Amino acid sequence: MVAALATVGALLLTSVSGSAGTLPKVVNGKHILWSLGAATNVSPNNLIYHGGLVETTPAVYNVFWGPAWQNGFSFSAGGFTYTNTTVQNYLGGYFGNVGGSPFAGIQTQYCQGILPGFSCAGDPSAQFITNPTGQLKGTWVDPSPVPADITTTGLVSNLTTDPLEAEAIKASQHFGYDVNATINIFTEPGHTATLYGTVYCAYHSETGHTTGHGVRYAFVPYVPEQGGGCGQNMVNATNDAFGHGYLDGYSIVAGHEYAEAVTDPGNQSGIQDGWNDATTSENGDKCAWTNLQNITLAGQTYASQPMWSNEANAGAGGCAYSR
Repeated sequence: MVAALATVGALLLTSVSGSAGTLPKVVNGKHILWSLGAATNVSPNNLIYHGGLVETTPAVYNVFWGPAWQNGFSFSAGGFTYTNTTVQNYLGGYFGNVGGSPFAGIQTQYCQGILPGFSCAGDPSAQFITNPTGQLKGTWVDPSPVPADITTTGLVSNLTTDPLEAEAIKASQHFGYDVNATINIFTEPGHTATLYGTVYCAYHSETGHTTGHGVRYAFVPYVPEQGGGCGQNMVNATNDAFGHGYLDGYSIVAGHEYAEAVTDPGNQSGIQDGWNDATTSENGDKCAWTNLQNITLAGQTYASQPMWSNEANAGAGGCAYSR
């Protein structure tokens, strides 16, 4: 395990110190959102469909993993105190209302069931991604301890013992399996993972499977611990009681993973078979840390990044906040 971690770390750090565009987008099956300091340039090429599945009826489940989510915690910043309840309400408000929004509507141009290519338009076989309201289908506080080895397995491929994969499967059993669902795993403060923060802010993946499909999940640690490198106060410079500023990174990072999991969820053997470009960048990767701004969901604002739209700029493609 130690040797494997050293190898992963060396490869990632070598990529980070290399020239722009050298960072891998998938590491041991994990689709990575690189931190602000590690982000590299991406190509202007449009997304390509690679023949796999998308989430045609997107659903989200929020899992708050660790006893601190149940027992309580608090942090102070900018004259305000933020608790476990503050964070849960912020993320619940975001995912409870992103469905049906113009932001989530960007993804409805993408589909499955067609031959590989750049567009679904006019293809009678296309099964399009939809944008229903009420995509947050459930929330679960799992007070079981977060294992210490999560600090070393964040980017290591070990399908039999990876605690994040095990938690995703446990959550799927709790809620019921849905091939169109993404399970967000929010770990409690104080539990980091290999190179988390210094290199990446979150990732999405799919649990190992031999038949059918695995559980689609996103790993989002306690983002505020990473400060500006993972989005804190990147949109809202001044904090408030709701979480604007202090929790900006949560909606930026978790929103990024949500959109990517909808359009490129598959991960069998590390192969991305949904929508990604010629360099394997996904819709979130191509716009990461650019043109950050607030979006409005049910009357409340949340910090966000744009997503790639193949239709933008008369089909040349570009980052957008609506279709």
